[in-house]
Amino acid sequence: MLLRRLAALGLLAFALLAAACSHYRLGTGVERDFDTIFIAPVDTEAVLPQSSALLATQIREAFLRDGRLRVVNTPDEADAILTVKLASLRRDALTRLPTDTGLSRKFGLVLDARATLRDAKGGKTWFADRALVVERQIFTDDGSAAGPTFLQPVQQTQAEFAIVPTLGEALAAQVKSAVLDTW
Repeated sequence: MLLRRLAALGLLAFALLAAACSHYRLGTGVERDFDTIFIAPVDTEAVLPQSSALLATQIREAFLRDGRLRVVNTPDEADAILTVKLASLRRDALTRLPTDTGLSRKFGLVLDARATLRDAKGGKTWFADRALVVERQIFTDDGSAAGPTFLQPVQQTQAEFAIVPTLGEALAAQVKSAVLDTW
């Protein structure tokens, strides 16, 4: 008798669980007006030499890895066109050398960008000039050597060059989120 009650209770629990899970769908559930996207070459006004190609590649790869949209090679094939413009790269001195307050050891880099997503036929703009901000920190030296201070600009340039891929990954994640997430 007890075994039958446990079996009936187990069957009831299974039925309730199956009914609860029957409406579950993977993904965000957001229906978009477009299935294909063309990602235009990144335009830049920021002083970040030779970064446009790298950043455009990272944005494309972010969409390709996600897989919710098909990335196409020409605007003629696309339902939507994404343009990204690097507006500025700001350097804020965060830590100064105690022996020379004119020299800094740590900088905060702030990359400001604008993104626009529009219909390929020109009939609709989903967003225009959406602000995207990416922040990272760089160090010009490790602080272990009291070497000549004239090398600091070289170290800063090398550190900025090395951080561009990290800035690009963060920017690509923000661009992808702006396009694919619910707004």
